[in-house]
Amino acid sequence: MISTYQAEAGCDGKWVIKPTRSMSWREAKLFIALVSAVSLGIGLWFLSRGYPFVLPFSGLEALAVGIAFYVVLRDGENREVITIFAHTVVVEKGRREPNFHVEFDRTWVKVVLTRSLRQWYPSRLSITSHGRSTELGSFLTNGEREALATALINAIEKNR
Repeated sequence: MISTYQAEAGCDGKWVIKPTRSMSWREAKLFIALVSAVSLGIGLWFLSRGYPFVLPFSGLEALAVGIAFYVVLRDGENREVITIFAHTVVVEKGRREPNFHVEFDRTWVKVVLTRSLRQWYPSRLSITSHGRSTELGSFLTNGEREALATALINAIEKNR
């Protein structure tokens, strides 16, 4: 998902890119609790019928579902922020706070959208300048990457 923000003072454009999430943390916890309750309920029912080895596997199933949801939702918090200033293009990446920061000279920056030779492979969007390159929006769809590339090129070329 791409969010565009109004240009602030000294800023010619700002984009926040994040993966599309269908569930919030609260909804995921409720779903995990429901799946775990059903799984453990089935395990307890089999335990009452004299099959004790089903219950540990029910517990492992509930644990696996919880871990899978945690990993997917944690990765859904990734953010990429692209800000275009008068002389620089700044790219920041991270979850809650930026842990990757790179600046490019706006005069020499180039937005590159590389389409794959194979139809089913996704395209790649990157910003390059002087041998440095940063990939953007690896979790976006091809259409979203194309729209972002067009918007970035237009914003960078606007006041060059």
